[in-house]
Order: sequence, then C-alpha cells, then structure tokens
Amino acid sequence: MRRFLRNNMLILVLLNSSNIFNYLFQLVAGRALSTVDYGSFNALNSMAVILAAPVAVLPLVFSRYTVKLEENGLGQVKNLLAEGFRGMTFISGVLFLVGLAAIPWLQSFLHLEAKTPIMIMLVLLTLSLLFPVLLGIIQGLHRFTAFGISGSSVSLVRFLSCLLLVFFLGWGVNGALLSGVIGTMAAIGITLFFLRDILKTERENLPHGIFSEMRRYSFPVFLSTTLVMVLGNLDIVLVKHYCSPEEAGLYSIAAILGRIALFLPGVLIIVLFPEAAKAETAGKEDSRILWVSLGLTGLLGGSFALACTLWPEHIITLLFGEKYLAGAELLTVISLGMAMLAVANVIFTYCLARSEFKFLWPLAMGVGMMLILIFNFHDSALTIAKMVLYSIGLILAGTLSWYVLRSRSPLASP
Repeated sequence: MRRFLRNNMLILVLLNSSNIFNYLFQLVAGRALSTVDYGSFNALNSMAVILAAPVAVLPLVFSRYTVKLEENGLGQVKNLLAEGFRGMTFISGVLFLVGLAAIPWLQSFLHLEAKTPIMIMLVLLTLSLLFPVLLGIIQGLHRFTAFGISGSSVSLVRFLSCLLLVFFLGWGVNGALLSGVIGTMAAIGITLFFLRDILKTERENLPHGIFSEMRRYSFPVFLSTTLVMVLGNLDIVLVKHYCSPEEAGLYSIAAILGRIALFLPGVLIIVLFPEAAKAETAGKEDSRILWVSLGLTGLLGGSFALACTLWPEHIITLLFGEKYLAGAELLTVISLGMAMLAVANVIFTYCLARSEFKFLWPLAMGVGMMLILIFNFHDSALTIAKMVLYSIGLILAGTLSWYVLRSRSPLASP
C-alpha cells in the first residue's frame, strides 16, 4: 500500500504539472483568440479527441498485456511494441485519407469558413493514434516517472509552441492546432528515448493467440473509453452546432475550466490500472487500492467543484478575463458533473483491469439519456450543460449501486 500511495503521489505531481501547462495553453489561446475563434478551436480539438476515442483503449490494453509479458523478459515486450506500432501506423494512414474525404461535411457541421484548420486537426489526430501504444508499454512496465515525463512533455511543448505561433506570430486557430501537432511529435520522441532499452532488446516470439485475446479484451475497453470521452467532449461540439458562436466560446471556457475536476484526480487511474491488473493476474482482489483511489479522487475533484460553485466569477476573471464572465453559471454546472464523472471513472478503470464489464450497462444508458435530452432540449448552452450533469449523476448512481451489490454477492461473476 505504501508503494501504491507513493506512485500515486508521483503521478499526481508529474501529470498535474502537465495539466498546468494544458491550462496555460488554453489561457494563452483564450486571450489571444476572439470568442468565436476560441469556440472554433475547441470544437475542432474536441472533435479530434472524439475521433481518436477508439485508440484510447490502447494504453489500457497494452499496459495489461505488458504486465503479463514482462514476467518472461523484455524480448516479448519489444515484439508487442513493434507489432502494435506497425499496426497503428497503417490504421492512422487510412483514417487520415478518410478524414480528407470528409472535410466538406466537417466544415459544414462546425460552421467553419476555412478548410486548413480541419486538415491540421487530421494531422494531429494521426499522430495521436501512435502515441498511446508507447504510453501503454511504459505504464505496464510500472515506469511511472518516465510515464509522467512523457505525458507532460506534450503539454509543455504545446504551450511553448502556442506562445510563439499564436501569441507572438498571431497565427490564430491554425497556430493553436499546430501547437498540438508539435507537442505530440516531441512527446513521441521523448517516449522512444525512455524505451531505448526495449528497442535494443532482441525480439522474442509472443504467446500463441495473444492478439486474438487482446482484440477480445479491446472491445469492452473501447466501449468504456469511448463513452467516457463522449461525456467529456461531445457537449462542446453540440454547443457549437446548436448555439450561437458567442455561446460556444463561453461554453468552451467553462468546459476547459470545469474539466479540471475530472483531469486533476483523473491521473490516479494510471497507477490504479496496472496494480489492479497485477492483482488479478495473481488471482487476488485488493479492493483497498480501489477505495483509496475513490477517496483521493472525490477529495480532489469535489474540492475543485466546490471552489467553482463558490467563486466562479473570480476564477474566470483571473484566468481568462472579464469578456468570458457570462460563463460563470456554466462553470458551476460543468465542474460538478466532471467531479462526479471522475469518481465513476475510478470504478470503470478498476473493473476493466479485472475484466469485469457489467458497469457498461449504467454507463451506456447514461450516455444514451444525455444524447436524447440534448437532441430534445438545446435552447441554450446552459440547458445542454444541465443535461450532461443529470446524465452523469444517473451514471454514478447506477455504477455505485451495481458495484455495492456485486461486492456483497458471493456468487457475483464478471
């Protein structure tokens, strides 16, 4: 337990340093861009996150199987890395070509005047498909210092690039998106440096049928990560579609700030997942690590949501200026929803590590409820924010109820 807590504190410091640079990036972009341009940038950025949702399974899948393969030496881990990277290179190339063909539709849906920002977003998406393979290997090897540095390098380089391209050179939305491209390229290089011992190792044959097993495991992980990403990102896209450009800009600011309640404690699952997977491989169930993670997540996320409830105007004015002050009520609603999602995501992650998937039922029903509500009630950005909050509340209540019943039943099965 002491090692678990130490690793949590290490990741909490390193990756939340990354989050600081993420928000410094948003601060620079928010102040340098107009309200309308800032809304367009975040709509494209959220679109990239949603389109990359299928490969969000990769860190979890590769981490889980790296834990298993490491017991036989690093040769099999290198083979897993090589095959995974080669496969994702092919897939990312195909998706880039599909994205190019879909540019007219994306331009119309997001009400954008130029095609160049969409093309840059597609390049960012392509690179984002490769990076998770590397992160999954490092996470599975329990190299949390390297993981933290690799993850934070994206944000640091993106922030520095934004200062140059957006603040000083005035490249606008294109510069903000290019900053993400540069940051991701730098992070890939740094992560490969941390895996240099793996790259020098002789490749060894993988166990028979491992990729079939990984594909079967990937499906529920894909469902979980996609649904969580939809909860955390689709609202920005829908506000851009349904509401005025000014409302979309205000919502973007409130969403960027409110998601601190999700991202601040969310890094803790990086330690929880391989620890739970290792216990499951050994045939044990260490529920203590789950409850410790839930407690830390609730404390951190809840504290930030409380601050946003008490002083929303002060937080917005301090970080982004008075021109976004009308988003104060949005910030209160969004931060509460994101804090609740952070708590639910701890249970999702623990169950994924143990190959238990029944939590997908309340998660899927909650996302379905959110989509139905927003499609029927979208008269304002605040209405959409409340629909997201109600849906996440349903998900959290359903997930906690299922887990408590599952824990008390000696006959419960995955």
